[in-house]
Amino acid sequence: MNTATAAPPPASIETLALPIDGLSEAEVRIGFGGGELTIHQAEPGMLISGTFEEGVTLREYGPGRIRLEPRDPARPLVTWAPVHWNFGITGEIPVDLRLDTGANRAVVDLAALRVRRLELHTGASETVLRMPTAGQTAARIECGFASVTVEVPAGVAARISGSVGIGALEVDHRRFPRLDGGWSTPGFETAADRIDISVSGGFGTVKVI
Repeated sequence: MNTATAAPPPASIETLALPIDGLSEAEVRIGFGGGELTIHQAEPGMLISGTFEEGVTLREYGPGRIRLEPRDPARPLVTWAPVHWNFGITGEIPVDLRLDTGANRAVVDLAALRVRRLELHTGASETVLRMPTAGQTAARIECGFASVTVEVPAGVAARISGSVGIGALEVDHRRFPRLDGGWSTPGFETAADRIDISVSGGFGTVKVI
């Protein structure tokens, strides 16, 4: 009797290119479960551009307000074959970005983006966040059993507050000295380029470097 398990079929790849079309700002939400997620700057003139294994569902809630989610969210759980998304978000207009992720690995490179507000809600995952190099960003990070590394670019001020329950919030004390209630770059309030980071979590580790 042959008990071998058949390999899952090859993943299909879908391309999405969504133009800015005169927008002055945008709100982008990403729902992503098991797999690998890579986010970077989109091609010129595009709000979103990239490739999405096993397809993507685009939901629009108004001008510039969108949500991207897998066409079949259960596939990685059924086939044990993680999907890969690799796409860009515009750096030409201000963006509010929310990431809801599950059991995944993610590299989110926002260095060239104009992110006003960032929310990361993640479960059993490993995430690297490269923060914007210019402008003012308010970031909120909520994690479960996760590892999150937040990279603050050189020359950008940061203020970090919050805690992780059974885990750790590790901050580079040389760049961000300890103050009452958190950590902060000296002169944070008057810095032109600054990031305000709020952290809450259960069992994970959040590093700010």
